[in-house]
Amino acid sequence: MKQWIGVVNLSAEIPGAASLKDRRQVTRSLSERLKRHFNVSCADLGPGETWNRADIAAVFVSSSYQEAETRKEQCLEFLSKAEDEGEFAILGVKHEVFAYGDF
Repeated sequence: MKQWIGVVNLSAEIPGAASLKDRRQVTRSLSERLKRHFNVSCADLGPGETWNRADIAAVFVSSSYQEAETRKEQCLEFLSKAEDEGEFAILGVKHEVFAYGDF
Protein backbone atom coordinates (compact mmCIF):
# COMPACT_ATOMS: atom_id res chain seq x y z
CA MET A 1 0.00 0.00 0.00
CA LYS A 2 1.36 3.40 -0.96
CA GLN A 3 1.55 6.27 1.44
CA TRP A 4 1.16 9.81 0.15
CA ILE A 5 3.21 12.71 1.46
CA GLY A 6 2.15 16.31 1.02
CA VAL A 7 4.49 19.26 1.37
CA VAL A 8 3.69 22.96 1.39
CA ASN A 9 6.65 25.34 1.61
CA LEU A 10 5.85 29.02 2.16
CA SER A 11 8.27 31.88 1.65
CA ALA A 12 6.96 35.06 3.25
CA GLU A 13 7.86 38.64 4.03
CA ILE A 14 6.97 39.95 7.49
CA PRO A 15 6.94 43.74 7.02
CA GLY A 16 6.10 44.58 10.64
CA ALA A 17 8.96 42.59 12.17
CA ALA A 18 11.55 44.77 13.89
CA SER A 19 13.25 41.92 15.76
CA LEU A 20 13.71 38.18 15.77
CA LYS A 21 11.05 38.03 18.49
CA ASP A 22 8.53 39.73 16.16
CA ARG A 23 9.38 37.28 13.38
CA ARG A 24 9.01 34.26 15.64
CA GLN A 25 5.67 35.50 16.92
CA VAL A 26 4.28 35.49 13.37
CA THR A 27 5.86 32.16 12.36
CA ARG A 28 4.86 30.42 15.59
CA SER A 29 1.28 31.64 15.32
CA LEU A 30 0.99 30.56 11.70
CA SER A 31 2.57 27.15 12.39
CA GLU A 32 0.27 26.50 15.35
CA ARG A 33 -2.82 27.40 13.33
CA LEU A 34 -1.75 25.08 10.50
CA LYS A 35 -1.12 22.25 12.99
CA ARG A 36 -4.45 22.77 14.72
CA HIS A 37 -6.58 23.05 11.56
CA PHE A 38 -4.92 20.48 9.31
CA ASN A 39 -3.02 18.06 11.56
CA VAL A 40 0.30 18.77 9.84
CA SER A 41 3.87 18.99 11.08
CA CYS A 42 5.43 22.43 10.66
CA ALA A 43 8.93 23.82 10.77
CA ASP A 44 10.36 27.33 10.59
CA LEU A 45 13.16 26.88 8.07
CA GLY A 46 14.68 30.34 8.43
CA PRO A 47 16.44 32.31 7.25
CA GLY A 48 17.70 32.91 10.77
CA GLU A 49 19.69 36.05 10.06
CA THR A 50 16.80 38.20 8.79
CA TRP A 51 13.81 39.45 10.70
CA ASN A 52 11.47 40.30 7.86
CA ARG A 53 11.64 37.00 5.91
CA ALA A 54 10.51 33.50 6.82
CA ASP A 55 10.29 30.08 5.21
CA ILE A 56 7.79 27.68 6.77
CA ALA A 57 7.17 24.08 5.71
CA ALA A 58 4.08 22.01 6.47
CA VAL A 59 4.19 18.24 5.86
CA PHE A 60 1.60 15.50 6.24
CA VAL A 61 1.05 11.84 5.37
CA SER A 62 -2.10 10.30 3.96
CA SER A 63 -3.28 6.87 2.85
CA SER A 64 -4.84 8.17 -0.38
CA TYR A 65 -3.73 10.54 -3.09
CA GLN A 66 -7.09 12.32 -3.18
CA GLU A 67 -7.05 13.01 0.56
CA ALA A 68 -3.48 14.35 0.33
CA GLU A 69 -4.40 16.65 -2.57
CA THR A 70 -7.44 17.92 -0.69
CA ARG A 71 -5.41 18.68 2.45
CA LYS A 72 -2.73 20.40 0.38
CA GLU A 73 -5.32 22.60 -1.33
CA GLN A 74 -6.92 23.42 2.03
CA CYS A 75 -3.52 24.48 3.40
CA LEU A 76 -2.93 26.69 0.37
CA GLU A 77 -6.35 28.30 0.73
CA PHE A 78 -5.74 28.85 4.45
CA LEU A 79 -2.39 30.55 3.75
CA SER A 80 -3.98 32.83 1.18
CA LYS A 81 -6.69 33.87 3.66
CA ALA A 82 -4.11 34.29 6.45
CA GLU A 83 -2.13 36.62 4.20
CA ASP A 84 -5.21 38.85 3.97
CA GLU A 85 -5.00 39.37 7.76
CA GLY A 86 -1.86 41.41 7.07
CA GLU A 87 0.84 39.86 9.30
CA PHE A 88 2.81 38.59 6.31
CA ALA A 89 2.96 38.72 2.53
CA ILE A 90 3.45 35.59 0.47
CA LEU A 91 6.57 35.77 -1.68
CA GLY A 92 6.22 32.24 -3.03
CA VAL A 93 4.76 28.82 -2.35
CA LYS A 94 6.04 25.43 -3.46
CA HIS A 95 3.84 22.39 -2.97
CA GLU A 96 3.60 18.78 -4.03
CA VAL A 97 2.09 15.41 -3.22
CA PHE A 98 4.17 12.30 -3.88
CA ALA A 99 4.04 8.57 -3.23
CA TYR A 100 6.32 6.99 -0.68
CA GLY A 101 6.99 3.27 -0.43
CA ASP A 102 4.89 0.33 -1.41
CA PHE A 103 4.06 -1.64 1.71
